[in-house]
Amino acid sequence: MANTHKILQCEEHYTREFCQATVQLGFIRYRDDLIPDMYYHNYTLICDAMDETALLEFIASEIACNKAAGKDFCLIRSLAPVSGTVLGKLLHVPKVSTAGYYTLDAAGVPSLNSTENCRVLRVDRPEMLGDLLRLDLEHDGEELGVAFCTKRVYRREKIYLADGGLNAYICYSDGQPVGSCSMYIHGGTAKIEDFAVSPAYQRKGFGTALLKALFEIALAQHVILFYLETDEDDTAKDMYQKIGFVKVGELTDLMFDL
Repeated sequence: MANTHKILQCEEHYTREFCQATVQLGFIRYRDDLIPDMYYHNYTLICDAMDETALLEFIASEIACNKAAGKDFCLIRSLAPVSGTVLGKLLHVPKVSTAGYYTLDAAGVPSLNSTENCRVLRVDRPEMLGDLLRLDLEHDGEELGVAFCTKRVYRREKIYLADGGLNAYICYSDGQPVGSCSMYIHGGTAKIEDFAVSPAYQRKGFGTALLKALFEIALAQHVILFYLETDEDDTAKDMYQKIGFVKVGELTDLMFDL
C-alpha cells in the first residue's frame, strides 16, 4: 500500500488521542474506557499478515479476551485480506465489511469551486458542540440513538477545544450549521474524517466548501499527504474520487457479536 508508513503512523497517533494502546508483535489493541461500547475506539488492529492457523488462533484469543472483559462485541481490523477459508473455519460467524484508504498528495489538491454563501469555522467554544451534535444526530441519530451520539460528541470536547492535532469544523449558512468534518494532522499527514452535510443542504456546494477550507488550513501547516478511510459501500466515496482521492489499500473488519 502506497504511503503505508505515513498513514499507519498518523492513524496510531490519532487513535491514541482517545484510547489506551497495547502494542504487541503484529497487532495493537485499543481501548477507550470512557466509551467502551464505541466500536472504533475499542478494537484490535492486525498489522502483519498471519498464516491461517495463527490467524484462527489469534481471533479465538481476542474473542475470549473481550468476553472476559464483559464486552458484548469484538471488533478485529486487519490490514491484510482475510481469506474465505479462514472465515469458513471460524466458530463465531462475524459480520465482514471492507473499508478503503484513499489518499491525495498535497501537490494534487484541486482548485475547488464552491458556494460563497457559507462560513467554515473551527469548533473552539463549548457552545459550538451543540451545533456539532445537531449535525451528528441528523447523520447517525436514527441508527445509533441520541444518547450514544451525545456521548460521542462530548467525549471529544477537551480534544476539540485544545490547541492540538485534532480539530472539528462546521460549515454555516445564514447562521445555520449545514455540515461538519474533522481533521487530524501529524507529521505532514492529514486525516479527514466524519465528513457529513445535512440532507437538506447536499449538492449545493457546502460539502465542497468544507473540504476546500480544510485543504487550505492543512496546506498552511505544510501537510504533504491527505488521507481518509471510507466504507466501500459509502456513496461519499464517489465524491472523494472526483476530487482526486485515490484508493491505496483496504482494511477488513470482522465484527463479532458475543
